[in-house]
Amino acid sequence: MEKSKKIKKYIPSIAAFGILIILFIVGFFGTNIFMKIIVGHRNEVKVPDLTGVDFNVARKKCKDHKLYLKQSDLIHNDEIEKGKIIAQAPHPDIMIKKYRTISVVVSNGAEMVRIPYLDNLTIVEARLKLENAGLMLGKKIYRYSDDVMKDKIIFSQPMADELIAKKEKIDVIVSLGKLPDVSDKKNKYKYLLDKLPD
Repeated sequence: MEKSKKIKKYIPSIAAFGILIILFIVGFFGTNIFMKIIVGHRNEVKVPDLTGVDFNVARKKCKDHKLYLKQSDLIHNDEIEKGKIIAQAPHPDIMIKKYRTISVVVSNGAEMVRIPYLDNLTIVEARLKLENAGLMLGKKIYRYSDDVMKDKIIFSQPMADELIAKKEKIDVIVSLGKLPDVSDKKNKYKYLLDKLPD
């Protein structure tokens, strides 16, 4: 009987001690987790969107966010101007640690090709030659010529050997043959047709 009285006497003390231990454990781990969250957020930054931004501007933007920038590739692109960013990794708007590196693919602009010589070729031959060079046939402009046979190309616009963006159109000046004889010299130039329907 006395033993049970003694045990009952210590129950509040044991309970209080147990509660203190539980509070200590919760407090210790809770504080650690809370501090990690706080400190973690301070060490993280949101990745900026760099697509379409000039590489030098993007470098400054990254520096402001305490990040580094690295060009991983340089490729031709018809739509994005030379020196601007096409893609990036990691993607924008995600949280990453400060002082990490963002890798970017930079545009080298449209691929440039040399215009082939089309002089004295037929329209069909010129179209094939242009397609092989990565270009397209544009307008056909007809003019009289004493030197180039009818239906053959006199020259191209822009001129042969110039550099131009791939997939651009090249206009051609096509011969109508020699200028016909005309009795009325005043009307001579009415035959110098700039354009003629195909």
